[in-house]
Amino acid sequence: FENDQSANSAIAGLYKRLIINNSIIMNGALTKLGGLSADELVNTNSPSPDDVFRINSIEPENSNLSGALWQPAYKNIYQANAILEGLSGAAVTDSLKRQIKGEALLVRSLNYFYLINLFGDVPLVIATNYKENQSLARTPVTQIYERITNDLLEAKALLSTIYPSSGRVRPNKWTATALLARVYLFQKDWSKAESQSTEIINTGTYSLTNDLTNTFLLNSPETIWSLMDDKSNTAEGQMFIPAFSFIKPGYILTDTLLNSFETGDQRKEKWINSADVNGLTVYYPYKYKKGYDFSSTPPVPTEYYVVFRLAELFLIRAEARAHLGDIVNSQSDINVIRNRAGLLNTSANDQSTLLSAIEQERKVELFAEWGHRWFDLKRTDEANNKLGHLKAPNWQNTDVLYPIPFDQIQLNPFLVQNPGY
Repeated sequence: FENDQSANSAIAGLYKRLIINNSIIMNGALTKLGGLSADELVNTNSPSPDDVFRINSIEPENSNLSGALWQPAYKNIYQANAILEGLSGAAVTDSLKRQIKGEALLVRSLNYFYLINLFGDVPLVIATNYKENQSLARTPVTQIYERITNDLLEAKALLSTIYPSSGRVRPNKWTATALLARVYLFQKDWSKAESQSTEIINTGTYSLTNDLTNTFLLNSPETIWSLMDDKSNTAEGQMFIPAFSFIKPGYILTDTLLNSFETGDQRKEKWINSADVNGLTVYYPYKYKKGYDFSSTPPVPTEYYVVFRLAELFLIRAEARAHLGDIVNSQSDINVIRNRAGLLNTSANDQSTLLSAIEQERKVELFAEWGHRWFDLKRTDEANNKLGHLKAPNWQNTDVLYPIPFDQIQLNPFLVQNPGY
């Protein structure tokens, strides 16, 4: 980089890449494919490459695996690596160099977090030398988690609490902290998950919206980090909301999910919409309210794509506290989320019932959002129990990991396929 401007252009380009197309890993694909794989979504258009995700019978040749998940993630990682290499010896002011390095480490870490939770062991690429990268073997998940954790701790130290952008569309210190809290949760490091989430909650920078309708608006006080497309609203809104009233939704919610909401839960009222299809009422996700815009001029977006929000941190802390035996404070965190949704305090009063209550709250708070439900079922070893009967006869234990894309195995002889494929 010759100057600050070129470095800022590079990091802006990285965020453009994350949402360069609809239904790729950082722009809707995790929600769609994770929701189909779990017990959240049903695709209404068939035949489709989505069908096999819904019935958990995925073949390595499926176009979504490489085109929507693997390749976009590694392109994001490559660009993050290029920025990190470019900063070495660059003519960039020290404060900006720290900021951009922290942002690149965060973006790389987030992509690896999703890759390992989708595929298990994957190649760990931390440089841009393609001759070396093209023949890397799969790195164990434990080692990648170690790398992610170290990179996020460095990113947290580098980043400022102030957002380096107008709005929360470039990460700050608390963005790295939010991902750290999640990473510790997934590794069952309850103490660190609790402390990282507490740091964010105690900042006072973020607050839950009183009206659930406003949760995903671009100025939501709950948003910790969002991705911005300055010419349109979110890909998820376009994916879920029918373009016209006479068109059936492409994806509808399962009865399993719909029936899991308690009476009076405002999340069902505010975050779900319905459509009439041949006399049958179906329901679809409605967290984002803006779909396709067919006007001749690009709309001024009112919704950005929310990556991290405060509600998740309360749920992370509640779960961590339950595992640590802090029953009263775990209850308090659950009740913050329940009360915001118009529900009474939880009746759970010991570790076992609290953990069940937290799973339920995550299910109805984070549904159709970044594949949370799919990842939760796997990390808590509940996938077989919760999905086995719903997905019969296709479900098998090995379905908790997607297959390594066949075209990637053809390109790299050191990649070995996951069991069951």
